[in-house]
Amino acid sequence: MPILPSEFDKHTPFELLTEAESGRIGFDQRLLQSLISRPAETLPDLLRFASEIRDGRLLNLDEQVFDLFRQFNIPEAVPFYLRRLTQSEDGIPDEIVEAFAALGAPAVEPLLAAIEAADPDDKGDLVFLLAALGVRDPRIPELLETVLAVDPYEGALCVGLYGDPALKPLVQDALSELSEDEDAQQERKALEDCLVQLDAGEVVRDLPTFELLKLYPETASPMFEALPEDQVEEYLACDFVEYRVDAALSLCDEQYNEDTRDALRKRATEDDEPEVRAACLRALGGALQAAEKGDPELLEFLLERLDNGDLTLAERAAAMVALAQETGKGAIHAAIHALYEVPAVKADAIEAMWRSHDPRYRKYIGENLQHEDPRVRVNAVIGVGAFPIPELAVELVPLFDDELTRQQALFSYALAAPGKTTEKGVIKLFDKIKELAGDFDGSDAETVAGALDTRLEREGLPPFFFPDEEEHVHGPDCDHDHDAAEVPAEPVPAAKVGRNDPCPCGSGKKYKKCHGVAN
Repeated sequence: MPILPSEFDKHTPFELLTEAESGRIGFDQRLLQSLISRPAETLPDLLRFASEIRDGRLLNLDEQVFDLFRQFNIPEAVPFYLRRLTQSEDGIPDEIVEAFAALGAPAVEPLLAAIEAADPDDKGDLVFLLAALGVRDPRIPELLETVLAVDPYEGALCVGLYGDPALKPLVQDALSELSEDEDAQQERKALEDCLVQLDAGEVVRDLPTFELLKLYPETASPMFEALPEDQVEEYLACDFVEYRVDAALSLCDEQYNEDTRDALRKRATEDDEPEVRAACLRALGGALQAAEKGDPELLEFLLERLDNGDLTLAERAAAMVALAQETGKGAIHAAIHALYEVPAVKADAIEAMWRSHDPRYRKYIGENLQHEDPRVRVNAVIGVGAFPIPELAVELVPLFDDELTRQQALFSYALAAPGKTTEKGVIKLFDKIKELAGDFDGSDAETVAGALDTRLEREGLPPFFFPDEEEHVHGPDCDHDHDAAEVPAEPVPAAKVGRNDPCPCGSGKKYKKCHGVAN
């Protein structure tokens, strides 16, 4: 059975952590409060959890474990900190330096032991951490002298961080031994700066306050999209409204079995909470779309919900979205028009419009690209690419600067912008969008590349930026521009488009099942 937030304190910290690792608990402030409020129970369980690798885990919680160790600030965490250091590819992360500095004296012995056992190439980083502790210990200057002799630049950083003026002669000697060559200028500058620091006196160590709860959302649901279907059904019937809603929404645009369909339908009529009923109605659209020969009974059920004036607006709007691909039926077309005029559900009406791909609704898309309601605005932006509507593409460019719409605007612009839909054409378009957007970060590049591949596929052409290996292989003898194909090769998860949000390409699928697959 699901562990609900109200029950967290009834379970051991190890149980909670393993459930979170399996995706069955969201890592949020409620979970963290339960863990940090009982340190006597949590600390041994946290150490055990950090030392084991469990088969079949869904999530890697090393980042969360690191944050918990920082909260408790215990020397027993040093082996875990050191493991994190070995996994880092970009030097010593600031958060690891801060974690060691916060420990202070209790970290000296573990670090000295680690330095003794370390490979020569790794000793410098460990000595830097030792210097960052701000602890005076007669063994540390000897290590600093060793680092200075091997690497004057790194040694200067360590000595400057340690801040003991008594080490000035060591730095001066290292400086005098440097050649005057241009190749030594970087080391010379570091040593000179180090002397300035030492002349200024003791280093003032002003560690930022570590505030664990601020790093995490107040609430987070389980990873429903990654859980087996039978487990999601359990959450549909649990006693926690938030989980029931999110479990239902995770099934939108999914194919699921008849038991799940029946559970959704039951909740859509019998649940005490209207927001749960609305989420279940929206999710039933997936079953309607998946039925090869249609599902007259489900269609009739959704039509009845749509027409039921006793239901909430949210429920009727959810039924409308579920029925979006049935706009040939007059009742649905009329409902979309009627609900479009209601501000509270206008965004849902526009979503139904672009999901339908019905050309009768194209005119409503442009009217809402600057709408003050961000949900309305985002759905209008998606609509430009979903239809697509080339004449509206230029109106998306100002929205590249809108944090709430940037990802969707980039995606839709790439789908709708005028231009030839060929390999060479999409390469040129990629460069044009990059210029219009004021350069890309990793997620921007992937978003645009995914949209351009969709554009090619709409024309019956193979994808170019993320080709299927069997269908579109770039070999040494091909005549494609390989550099162009590698332009967006910095895949970073595009968090601005939610995994369970409709994909901006307008396919009607969820992002995770469409262009979020690459993430």
